[in-house]
Amino acid sequence: MQHKQAQITVVLLLLLSSGGPLWAHGGHDDAFENAAPTTGQVKVAPEVQKALGIKVTPVEEQLLSTSLQVNGQIQAIPSQSAQIHAPVAGRVLRVQVQPGQAVQKGQTLVVLDSPEIRQLAVEAERTRTQAQAQVTQAQARVNLAQSTYEREQELVNLKISARKDFQVAEAELRQAQADLAAARAQVKLSGALLTNRLAQLGQVRSDGRVALLAPFAGVATNQQVSIGEAVEPGKMLFEVVNLNQVWAVAQVYEKDLGRVRPTQAVEVMTESYPGKTFRGRISSLDPIVNAETRTLAVRAVLANPGGLLKPQMFATLRLITGRMDRPVTVIARSAVLDVEGKKIVYVQNGDAFVPTEVQLGQMSGNLVEVTDGVFPGDQVVTQRAFQLRAEALKGSIPAEDSASGQVAADSAPTPEAASTNTLPFWVWLLGGLGFSVGTFFAGLGVACRTMGSVDPVLNRRAKLGSAYFEGKKDA
Repeated sequence: MQHKQAQITVVLLLLLSSGGPLWAHGGHDDAFENAAPTTGQVKVAPEVQKALGIKVTPVEEQLLSTSLQVNGQIQAIPSQSAQIHAPVAGRVLRVQVQPGQAVQKGQTLVVLDSPEIRQLAVEAERTRTQAQAQVTQAQARVNLAQSTYEREQELVNLKISARKDFQVAEAELRQAQADLAAARAQVKLSGALLTNRLAQLGQVRSDGRVALLAPFAGVATNQQVSIGEAVEPGKMLFEVVNLNQVWAVAQVYEKDLGRVRPTQAVEVMTESYPGKTFRGRISSLDPIVNAETRTLAVRAVLANPGGLLKPQMFATLRLITGRMDRPVTVIARSAVLDVEGKKIVYVQNGDAFVPTEVQLGQMSGNLVEVTDGVFPGDQVVTQRAFQLRAEALKGSIPAEDSASGQVAADSAPTPEAASTNTLPFWVWLLGGLGFSVGTFFAGLGVACRTMGSVDPVLNRRAKLGSAYFEGKKDA
């Protein structure tokens, strides 16, 4: 009897041990071990990070400058720009520069053929020829008058001729000499009209060709003429702009004027050059507030090395008004992404990059204060963060080796798994408990049958267990 009870005990222990996992339902532990990571998390192998140009920078604490931020525009400085107009009517012979080309002071931009200049040249030549003929005639009269004068003088000295004839000869000589001087002056004046006109136009040749020159070094822009085109006086042909310095112009609201003053430091950022800051100082403020917008124009002079800043380019101006009194947590502005109205940064966690929502504060140049979300020392993606966001939006992407250059994004749970995991824990607990009890009584009945002889009580329990198990199966 004791031997049979021992056998029954062993069977019960085996049944209980096999049914144990049913209390937590099959696969529940695995579900927690393989739980889906934070939504949008992206895994990238180190070698792939390098290939993609992903840059990670630790979050720091710094003292930031306080500032007033306004939107503005880049403009050329009026004193450093000039429009080249046609000084005379004519036809374009040559265009010697192209828009965007750098030019030096005095460099030829356009050559015109001017009928006016040619006509003036012809008139000047005709006048000079006529004047030269008059000079020749006057010179002959002077020579004749000179001879008559000398003869009459000799006759007077010999007292052969009357003194009156000598005086007449002398007067004719003086008249002939005056006519000669006038003729010679006419020769000089024959080209005066042409000379004066050429002086007005600048580099002009007497054959009617007018060369228009750059007034200073800069960039040729706004070409309005082509070869062979007929132009009228005053037509704009080119514009020359010196972009070594430019204006950054912004409209400041009336309520903020107390924070703005001449010579104040300014930092300028543009969307064309993210991460690059141009620095300058306020050069002037308009004296009158716009009555409609209640704003005042502020102009800052910026150095423009390489001509990166172009007129009419939109810009953001930061007018530096002071400095904070304590260090704050800062990250690079390039690390922040706008995602569905939230500010997101990617924080590195091993080979994974976790999107993290942050709260931002004061901005200063390329840095921005973080009031919540990350802490000093956190490794944040500051370059190519947008690519991580794009990869996360693709969904489940298998991880590849560095040769493929593929970025792996953690996959989300399948719909079936999601629906299963949404059941409350107590449902799984009751189901596992009921199934374990049924299995226990069924096993008890089987064990009793196999032993051949069992006492009546135990036999009744085995039958009860079998009946319970059959009922569960039918259910």
